[in-house]
Amino acid sequence: MATKIQSGNNTPDLANVYSDYAIKSSLERDASLNPNSVSAVKIFSEIDDGKNLNPAGDVWLQSPEIDSDFRTRVSNETILDVETFNYTAQNTGKHNTATSTFTLAWSAVGLNTNSSSSIAVGGSTLSTYQEFPLMGTSNLYCEFTGGLNTAMFANSVVDIGLFRKGGTTPFAPTDGVYFRITSAGVNGVINYNGTEVQSSIFTSYTPAIADKSRWIISINEFTVDFWIDDKLFGKLEKPQASGQPFLSSTLPFSIRHANTGATASAVQFILTDYSVSIGGSVYTRSLGELGNAVFGSYQGLSGGTMGSLATYPNSTNPTAATPTNTALTANLPAGLGGQGAVNAQAAAATDLIFGSYQIPAGSIAVQGKRCKITGIVIDAINNGAAVATTATTIQFSLAFGHTAVSLATTDGAATKAPRRVALGYATWAVGSAIGSQPQHGEIKVDFSNAPIFVEPAHFVALVGKFLVGTATASQVINFTWQPIYSWE
Repeated sequence: MATKIQSGNNTPDLANVYSDYAIKSSLERDASLNPNSVSAVKIFSEIDDGKNLNPAGDVWLQSPEIDSDFRTRVSNETILDVETFNYTAQNTGKHNTATSTFTLAWSAVGLNTNSSSSIAVGGSTLSTYQEFPLMGTSNLYCEFTGGLNTAMFANSVVDIGLFRKGGTTPFAPTDGVYFRITSAGVNGVINYNGTEVQSSIFTSYTPAIADKSRWIISINEFTVDFWIDDKLFGKLEKPQASGQPFLSSTLPFSIRHANTGATASAVQFILTDYSVSIGGSVYTRSLGELGNAVFGSYQGLSGGTMGSLATYPNSTNPTAATPTNTALTANLPAGLGGQGAVNAQAAAATDLIFGSYQIPAGSIAVQGKRCKITGIVIDAINNGAAVATTATTIQFSLAFGHTAVSLATTDGAATKAPRRVALGYATWAVGSAIGSQPQHGEIKVDFSNAPIFVEPAHFVALVGKFLVGTATASQVINFTWQPIYSWE
């Protein structure tokens, strides 16, 4: 049976209504005096109104999450990397690049992907050496600011996000998630080991020429959201048969601009900055501690070399070798730490590689992790023969961050020279017996207040230089070296 409610407008004893005839109502205003009259209200937060999705989607609401002990779940965000392109030359310590007919240019207004205004087939690409993880229930965020100098022309494509770039022109992504800009418009892409799934074109968004928009990709294990200027334009779900949107467990930030055919006019994208962060996890310990807990301490990463990374063959003494400046001599430790032996050398200015290790490069099958070094321990003894008529003095240093094993590697568009840190001296006086340590014992260097970070695919090396000495027959320096490190 229907009941008719008599209503009025500010009329005593009658229900007031809005202009659309909804009844005006209020909750109990005095909870302390009338607790039994307090009504229950469900709390939701509007993340997006759904108007920008194509086709228009539902309003996106989420409710707060409360644990079984009545605590509201809160989310913190941790910055993993940030860069502003306001300088005039490539930061070869952070980024690697490749070009074909295109030219990259850095300036105070940003990174120009096609400063040579090429309309020919070719392209350019920039990626971070650092890679970023997708971890559990956390959200991985990729944010950048940038825009076009002109409308897009046929055959021109710009991809920006977290992805592995192809090794040859046109540098097409092989795995990852990213925005794609073409003459058809802008859309979102997820790429699972080379297989792309694309959203529809964002018909309600047209890039404004010379305008720098704010682009954000939000990634979890199930969905990827694409935002521009704080408006949601696209959502994609992971492939049904896969566990996450891409195959890699870590990805670099990358931008790729290519002409897949000749274009009618030149297109440039100006990237002003980017940041990568992870949200949802509260780190009660450092990322390095968390990394060792998740990925293992002093051992190989999933998909790479298993077991200990230090060169310690079981029940085997090292064979003496003569180190060089440009390669790791056979029998010297090729692990991240280990044992070795070098023949006594005459004094010379040559930096010698006593031990060298390449941090595993990230791929779809291997986790690309930074190695965080917080200390170095070196111990050594004189062996083979007593120190003869000339003392033996070795100057030690740590070389790191180079892209090739040679200490002569130089900085370039896709190469890095070794960065160097002094570690100290080891001296044996004339007459030092077999088995004697240097005068000041072992060398310990603490980097915990200023850690050393070595990116995926880069080298870290123990370097020794014989400042004083002679090539005494059968005299050998046995040594061990151990980086104190963790994975991030």
